[in-house]
Amino acid sequence: MKKEYSTGESWNSAAIAGLFMALLTIAAELVASLCGKVNGVAGGFLAFLAWAGKLVACAMMFRYLMRKFHSSFSGVDYPAMQRYGLKLALFSSLVVAAYSLVNILVINPGTIDEITEVFRTSYSSIMDSNSEAALEKMMPKMPIYMGIGTCIYCFLWGWLYSTIFARSIAPNDPFSDTEDTIDNQ
Repeated sequence: MKKEYSTGESWNSAAIAGLFMALLTIAAELVASLCGKVNGVAGGFLAFLAWAGKLVACAMMFRYLMRKFHSSFSGVDYPAMQRYGLKLALFSSLVVAAYSLVNILVINPGTIDEITEVFRTSYSSIMDSNSEAALEKMMPKMPIYMGIGTCIYCFLWGWLYSTIFARSIAPNDPFSDTEDTIDNQ
């Protein structure tokens, strides 16, 4: 038996689904980072395959969670599905961004130093003393920038998935009998 749709139920369901989505994203990211440790062309190809697999797995999980929500509640139309998908994306992106910060600051604290070293070696020919000073000032704030960037990146993917899947799961019916039509006024 389906429950009646409400905004509170939508938020609760999105929070739980966002946690599952974030756990899948984090697990897929760990697999992709392990594949990235392999050197050479094969390592680059393997990292690309892992990244592409992560996108496909996340898309499939997002669609599954949206379908599960649609089948659990009655009265869910296209706008409600779109809002649910955005809520799911919001919760998921916040959890993934928090994990990204913990990963950079606690689990792998040398990541920022590695990024700085790669940046210096790549751009050493065009960096002057002012650029070096700016880079040194920016490095303590780099984990925050990366966390915000991760949150935005994940939310944008979730927004894209929500827009695509909401239309197919709960199509908008322009001929439905609603109270806000001009004829009923």
